[in-house]
Amino acid sequence: MKMKAMVIVVSVSLLALEMLFPLPKALIMLVPSIIFGLVATILSSRRGASYLNELPNVLRILLASIGAALIGFFSSLFVLLGFLFVLLGVFANDETIRRLYRHKGVIVLTGIDSTGKSTHACNIASWLKREGIRCEILPFNKYLFLERLSSGIRPSRSREKAIQSTERRVPPARTSNLSLLRPYLAFIDNFMFYVFEALPRVARREYVICDRFIWDNYIKHKALGYNTRFLFRLSTLIRPRIGLVFDLPAEIAFERVERREKHLRYSIEQYEVERKEFKRIAKMLSYPIVRTNESISQTRNRIETHLALLIREKTK
Repeated sequence: MKMKAMVIVVSVSLLALEMLFPLPKALIMLVPSIIFGLVATILSSRRGASYLNELPNVLRILLASIGAALIGFFSSLFVLLGFLFVLLGVFANDETIRRLYRHKGVIVLTGIDSTGKSTHACNIASWLKREGIRCEILPFNKYLFLERLSSGIRPSRSREKAIQSTERRVPPARTSNLSLLRPYLAFIDNFMFYVFEALPRVARREYVICDRFIWDNYIKHKALGYNTRFLFRLSTLIRPRIGLVFDLPAEIAFERVERREKHLRYSIEQYEVERKEFKRIAKMLSYPIVRTNESISQTRNRIETHLALLIREKTK
């Protein structure tokens, strides 16, 4: 209630200033949120809280400031838009904003092929539902637009041969007309998938189990020899708090894939490149590495034991 009143006071005060003084719109939109953010950060640090703790409230002040600036144009369309921004700032739920910012409710399962990501995603989903927690599995190996874009472009001869191969489906690295752009298009596709599919569910207080994640595409393309110079930083911009990196010796992963009929075949050397990158991700984000060369039931028990405390803490 206190923050709602502050949002209203800020928007009314800014509108009054606009009527009295010809202030630049950029000044009206940015300065109040900057000042509020600086003051709130100082107060939060004195209390020993994170300096990011007040970020949702800064966003609400920014929405109120934008709303006041739009209303100040005094045309029917801008007044309507301005009121919508102010209302959004008033009624935006702090917890929902924090939940989205912290990616609360997101569980990432990542790792090389045949480590059991999809199997354990189903196991975790069943476990969460038994605990009374709504959840959904989102597979990040499916694209929103990339496959349709690729199908509209005639593949090169080497790619056609790879596609026509029925005995051994070898991934056609750097042979299509999209080879230079494909890793970055895959990143954009996965990023959009996360924004439009995962975040709305998080906002509804559901849990999202990500079968693979945005950086899986970066790792796969790097192992295939694509140019991924700038892709690591882009792929790790979003960093969910809860994640597990599944791992296997490359030889075992290779043998498991060989037994599958419909699966792209990667070399042991490529799996070694992937393992190195996944361990880099695990170290950077403090994700535990789960060895999945034990039985599925043993691995499932260890995963549930690890997640139980985190899940219960975050659903209180």
